[in-house]
Amino acid sequence: MKKSRKDKIRHFKKEEQANTSVNKGYGRMRVFALVIFAFSFIIYANSLKNGYVLDDFSVIKEHLTVKKGFDGIKEIWKTTYRYGYWGHPDDLYRPLTLTVFAIQWELWPDNPFPAHLFNVLLYSILCVLLFFLLKRIFKEAGLWLPLITTLIFAAHPIHTEVVANIKSLDELLCLFFLLISTWYLLDYAEKKKTKHLVIALLSYLLAFFSKESAITFLAVFPLVLFFATDAPRRKIITMSLLMLIPAVIFLTARQKVVGSVTGDTSVSVVDNLLSAAKNTSERTATAFKIMGIYLVKQFYPHPLACDYSYNQIPIVNWSDFKALLSFAVHAFLAVFAVWNIRKKTIWSFAILFYFITLSLYTNLVFQIGSSFGERFLFVPSLGIVLAVCWLMLRYLSPSSLTPGAKFPASPVIWITAIILVLFSGKTIIRNTEWLDNATLYEADVLKSPESAHMRYYYGLSLMKEKAIDENGKVIKPEFLDSAITQFEIAAKIYPPYADAYDQLGLAWFRKKDYEKSIFYYQKTLEFNPTKAITYSNMGSIYFEAGQYDKALEVYRKAVELNPIFSDAWMNLGSTLGTLGMLKESENAFLKCIELKPDNALAHYYLGVTYNSMGDTIKGSQYIGRASQLNPQMVQQLMKPPK
Repeated sequence: MKKSRKDKIRHFKKEEQANTSVNKGYGRMRVFALVIFAFSFIIYANSLKNGYVLDDFSVIKEHLTVKKGFDGIKEIWKTTYRYGYWGHPDDLYRPLTLTVFAIQWELWPDNPFPAHLFNVLLYSILCVLLFFLLKRIFKEAGLWLPLITTLIFAAHPIHTEVVANIKSLDELLCLFFLLISTWYLLDYAEKKKTKHLVIALLSYLLAFFSKESAITFLAVFPLVLFFATDAPRRKIITMSLLMLIPAVIFLTARQKVVGSVTGDTSVSVVDNLLSAAKNTSERTATAFKIMGIYLVKQFYPHPLACDYSYNQIPIVNWSDFKALLSFAVHAFLAVFAVWNIRKKTIWSFAILFYFITLSLYTNLVFQIGSSFGERFLFVPSLGIVLAVCWLMLRYLSPSSLTPGAKFPASPVIWITAIILVLFSGKTIIRNTEWLDNATLYEADVLKSPESAHMRYYYGLSLMKEKAIDENGKVIKPEFLDSAITQFEIAAKIYPPYADAYDQLGLAWFRKKDYEKSIFYYQKTLEFNPTKAITYSNMGSIYFEAGQYDKALEVYRKAVELNPIFSDAWMNLGSTLGTLGMLKESENAFLKCIELKPDNALAHYYLGVTYNSMGDTIKGSQYIGRASQLNPQMVQQLMKPPK
C-alpha cells in the first residue's frame, strides 16, 4: 500500500529528529571528551617542571643502554629492564617503555621536561579513551556514569606516582594499549572483521611489552565481552582465547631474555616485607591487611608516600583486627559480585575488575618485588571509582542512568564537585613533592618513618644533594652528619641492610675516617658479597693509603661483578698505571670510555698513559679530547705542582 504524501512527510520528520538527537549526542560526547582532556592536563601541568626522581635514574639518567639513544634500541630488546644500570640481568622485561625513553634521550638528552610532557599528554588521552570505552561498555547507562567516573579517575591523587614520575610510563603505556585492545576486541565481536582482531592482538602485545601486568586482562576481556555484548558464552570464550596469542608471544620473548637469569632471585625483606613472614599464616594475614590499606587509600588518599617497605607496615598474624576486617570486607565484595554477575550489574563488573587487576599485587598467589605501592592501584582504582559512581547515581539520581538523561540530581552534582575539588587539590600539591629526590624524600620520610628504604633514600639525598659539591667535596658537614644519622636509622630498622652500610662507609670516607669507612664496607660485603660499588669504594681508600696492590685486587673484583661499571674501570686503569702495568691500564681506560664516552677524566688519563708508553700522538689526541669535554678540569690537572 502506497504511503500518502502526509505519511512521507511525517516519516522524514521523525528521521530528521532522530538524526538531530544522534548528532546532539555525539556533539555532547565530543565536548565531554575535550573537558576530560583539558581537566586531566591542567591538574598535572605543574608536574612539567619536575626533574628526574627516584627510579628515573635507574631506567633513564643512569641507564647506559637508554643513554645510547637510537643506537641502544636493538640492545634494549635483547636485555632485561635494568641491565643497562646494574650490569647484570634482572627478572623484568619492558622493552617498549625503555625504547620510548631511548628515543626521548636521543632527541632531548638529559632533559626531563619532554618526558614529563609526554606522560601528562598520554594520561590525558588515556582518560578520554577510558570515557569512550566506558560509554560503549555500559551503553544503556547514559553519559553521566562514564563522565563522572572518568573525571574522578583522572583527578584521583593515588595516580600522582604514575603521572608525575617519568619511570611509570610503563603503567601509562600498558593501560593505553589495553584500552585500545579492548575497544577493537568489541569491534571484532560486533562486526567480525579480521582487521579489528589484528589491531586488538597487536595492541595487547604492545601492552605486554610495556609492562607484564597486562596479563590480568586475559580475565578482563571475557568480563567486558559478557557485559558489553549479547554474544553467547561459547563465542566469548573463543574470542578470549584468541587473546592468548599475544601473551604466548610475549612470554616466549621474555623467557628468551630473562630465562637465562641465574643466581639468587628471592625477594629481599627490605623490598617486600612479606619475605619476613615466618609462616603462611603471617604472610596471608599481612597480605590482607595490605589489601585493606589499598582499599582505604582509594577513599581517603592521605598521606601519600613513594615507599612503604619494611617496616612501615609490620608483619601481623590472624589475631590482628585490621587483617580480619579486611578479609571480611573483601570476601563480602567478592561473593556479592559473583552472586550478581548474571544480572550484569555494573556493581559486579566494577568489583570483579578491581579484584582481577589487583590480583598480581596482593602477594597472595605469588610474591612480587614489592609489598605495597601506590602505583599498583593505577588500573584497579578504576573499578572502585566506577562502583562508587554507580552507587551514587543509582540511589541519588536513578534517572541519570538512562540514555539521553539530562543533568543528574543536585546532590550528585555537589558530591562530584566536592570530590573533584578535594582530589584535584591533593593531586596538584602532591605533584610539587615529586619535584626532585631531595623534595620527595624530605616530604615522605615524615609519612613513612619506619621504612628502612625511606630513611636510606633521605640520607642519600642529604649527602648527594646538600652535603657535597659536584666533585664530591664536603661543603656542608652538618648535612653529612644528618645523612649518617638516617643511614644508621635505616640499618637499625633492618640490620642486614647492605646498602645502608655501604653509604655509611662512603660518608665516613668523606669525613676522612678511613678506619670506620673500611669497617662499614666490610659490613656491607658481609650481607652482600656481590656489591661491586663497595669493592670500588674500598679501592679508593687503599689507593689513597698507598696500598696499590690491595686497591688493584678490589678494583678487579668490582669490574668482575659489574662489567659495565665505568668508574671502576677508570679506577682500575689508574691503579694499573701507578703500578707500571701500562698495557692493562690502556685497556681499562678504553673500556671506561666505551661505556661512558663523555668521561673527560678517563680520556685525560688514557692520554697520559699513551705518553708514558711513548705514543705521544695518541696521547695528544686523548688529552685534546679531554680538553673539549672539560677544559677547566684539564687545565687544573696540567698545572705544575706548587
